[in-house]
Amino acid sequence: MIDRQLRNALPFLYLVLLTACGGGGSGSLSTGNPPPPPPPPPPPPPTSIVLESDAGDYIGAGQSYAYSQLDSVITVTASGAHLSVSVSGDESWGADFQLPDTYSQLEVGVYSNVTRFPFHDPAVGGLTWSGEGRGCNMLTGTITINEVVYSGTDLVLIDLDFEQHCEGGTTALRGNIYWDANDGASPPGPATPPAGLWQPAAGTTPGTGSYIYLDSMAGDFIGQGSNYLYTLADSVITVSDAIGRLAVSINSNENWTGDFQVMNSITSLEAGYYGDLQRYPFHNPVKGGLSWFGEGRGCNTLTGWFVVDSVTYDGNTLTAIDLRFEQHCDGGAALHGKIHWDASDMSGPAGPVVPPPAGLWEPAPGITPDSGNYIYLESQIGDFVGAGGNYLYTSADSVISVDANGLHLVASVNGDENWNSDFEGMNSLIRLEVGYYGDLQRYPFHNPTKGGLNWSGEGRGCNTLTGWFVVDSVTYNGNALEAIDLRFEQHCEGGGPALHGEIHWDANDMTSSPGPVVPPPAGLWEPPTGVTPASGNYVYLESDVGDYIGQGQNYLYTDADSTITIGAPGAALTVSVDGWNGRFQGMNSLNYLEVGYYGDLERYPFHNPVKGGLTWSGNGRGCNMLSGWFVIDSVTYSGVTLTSIDLRFEQHCDGGPALNGEIHWSQ
Repeated sequence: MIDRQLRNALPFLYLVLLTACGGGGSGSLSTGNPPPPPPPPPPPPPTSIVLESDAGDYIGAGQSYAYSQLDSVITVTASGAHLSVSVSGDESWGADFQLPDTYSQLEVGVYSNVTRFPFHDPAVGGLTWSGEGRGCNMLTGTITINEVVYSGTDLVLIDLDFEQHCEGGTTALRGNIYWDANDGASPPGPATPPAGLWQPAAGTTPGTGSYIYLDSMAGDFIGQGSNYLYTLADSVITVSDAIGRLAVSINSNENWTGDFQVMNSITSLEAGYYGDLQRYPFHNPVKGGLSWFGEGRGCNTLTGWFVVDSVTYDGNTLTAIDLRFEQHCDGGAALHGKIHWDASDMSGPAGPVVPPPAGLWEPAPGITPDSGNYIYLESQIGDFVGAGGNYLYTSADSVISVDANGLHLVASVNGDENWNSDFEGMNSLIRLEVGYYGDLQRYPFHNPTKGGLNWSGEGRGCNTLTGWFVVDSVTYNGNALEAIDLRFEQHCEGGGPALHGEIHWDANDMTSSPGPVVPPPAGLWEPPTGVTPASGNYVYLESDVGDYIGQGQNYLYTDADSTITIGAPGAALTVSVDGWNGRFQGMNSLNYLEVGYYGDLERYPFHNPVKGGLTWSGNGRGCNMLSGWFVIDSVTYSGVTLTSIDLRFEQHCDGGPALNGEIHWSQ
């Protein structure tokens, strides 16, 4: 190998130069002075690994590579007649060299016709050199050990050449490994920053306070060509240092993560320039690495640098740092950044704006009730969530739930429609306060220093949103929320149409749904005279033409010809007879069924619990959705046990014709 020949020639070249300068020998000019002392022996050559790959060689890809302990981590270990080598530098390699099994340790010599380790012939020996995601399936090669030195059983020096042919080809990967255990060379620390490195333009960063500034060039994949500025007033900035790695995260309108790793020759951040870097954690450990990513975007590979302009520790604790960097993602345009952070900076986000800005949405006068809990929604045409409708819910017709835990409010509606919502204050608060919370994103993917919101339901929700909410009044009893008035505006996916809403809630409001209507409305369906028996239990069904469930037929079941099973779980009735099943559920304000009309019903169990629900299905047929009513004409209980009931109902399956029925039952 060329490198080894140059190293061996160094002592000879030194003597030639000495002779040319008149040093020693019979041909020298006598001056009467004693001859000079012999020159000191030349220093031993440094540890190095040199690779030369022929064009067409799969492993080395036709390139040349050189590594030393100044630019790479070179690890050499020997066990018996086996040598393992690894390189972690700008590239990463691993190698094994195994002498024939007749040897107990490494010895000088040429070992030919070796094959791929560990699938080699033990009597011949084996080798393999692989890395960068590339390796041979089969190989042939030669190992030449030029020099090897042990101290006892410990390897202290080796000079080894090898040649490897992958898959029986003629193109070769050749290499020389020269390793000296006494070579104390180590990589330098950070350099003096070169002139002309990127700095933020004047006026783009604050004069005081911690901040992170990003400057993305057009074409940069990570920053998308935009500039970003984050401070403790509008973002959660986290900075930590562990064993020479600075970890940075931003939780704001955008979310970013950064890693800055110093070279392995130092254990903490030091002022200076860290250049020729690759992506952390796949970097050259002797040089260091970096990575800035976020918003779902990251580099596959990168090149770049960072400069620590100043850094301060209190013992082992990082207390302040100024750092700037440049990153090129996959060989593309640059992302620049500046980090100025001081642990003593206690600034943070402001609270809600008081008073709220003028002109924010409010319900028109007269639309909402004067008293009692309610939730009102007003959806503009084109709003995806509200579908352009207006909705009013009160405790008399819906289950309205409001709960607050610290600065997070959850409100839900279980009524004719079902809605869920979240309102989160900025992280500087302990709990919600009166005022305006603006520039919001979707909870829980929001900027915590601003707060977030989300209103969704009926199978519809935003992927992303912008909006605001205002707390007009709020009352607590200790830590428990007692009352709140809140209004909001939400825009889905950056669209113009808005969903507006107002929540008025008081824990002391005892409003509940009314019971069934007594007397029932006139004109409701009843069986024709003479169709049902004069006595005995029965179930009678009358299906209109086109009704999917009853198929347009009439059915009569009595105790004489069928088994009629009745159950009464609380304020509900269950019925089964000859393949049919029915459930009639009263409103949630009842403990037991009562006489009266239960109207505006939906399919049980997907009904409005304040109104009640029903379903009649069987013989393989059921409704997806339904509307209907039932009437209890009479009902008796003995304690909690149902003893008799007369019930009639009407059900429209998926908006179609009616199925009517009557149930007469007593013990």
